[in-house]
Amino acid sequence: MVFNTTDLIKGFILFTRNSYGVFAKPYETYRLIVKSVHPAQIFPLFVFIGLYFFFAGVIRHGLHPLIVAKSGITISIAALATYVLVTLSIYSVGRLLKGDGKLSGVAIAWGYSLWPTLIWFYMTSALYFLIPPPRSTSLAGQLFSYAFVVASLILFLWKGILYYLTLRFALKLDLQRAIIASIIIFPIGICYTFLMYKLNIFRIPFI
Repeated sequence: MVFNTTDLIKGFILFTRNSYGVFAKPYETYRLIVKSVHPAQIFPLFVFIGLYFFFAGVIRHGLHPLIVAKSGITISIAALATYVLVTLSIYSVGRLLKGDGKLSGVAIAWGYSLWPTLIWFYMTSALYFLIPPPRSTSLAGQLFSYAFVVASLILFLWKGILYYLTLRFALKLDLQRAIIASIIIFPIGICYTFLMYKLNIFRIPFI
């Protein structure tokens, strides 16, 4: 798919508005997202994701351009493939349960749900760089661990809300069918996570 300058500008405006919306008022924002699907709007998000993998590569391997580039490209492709597979899985299961929605709507809605995932990965890598392990068992070290766990739980809850809103608005599933869809989708996700771990691509999947 090729975007012209107008598409990219409009997409960036929508991206900025909707990115704020999924944080401040996700319910109202997701209703708008699935009504006005514009593919270019999630392009900036994938730029941030790609930059993260290069950033993580520098933290892991140091300033070795070839190693960092190879690692960043490989993991970026894996993350994009994961996004596509998850999008298709959600759409397929939703349609199986008589959901009413378009693949494009699911793709955009799920794309915005990657914000809490991206923030968590950036946070983890930044803390690894600033406060590398092993970390102290002192009071300050324990408070740091508790703060990290609380922040992770908040992001996990936000992720869960965006996942539900994807099912609710992109596929028009009620709560009962959303639960059934999750019972089908989650085991698939667990198997995929285990496969990525065994292939040494993701220790924690970018989902």
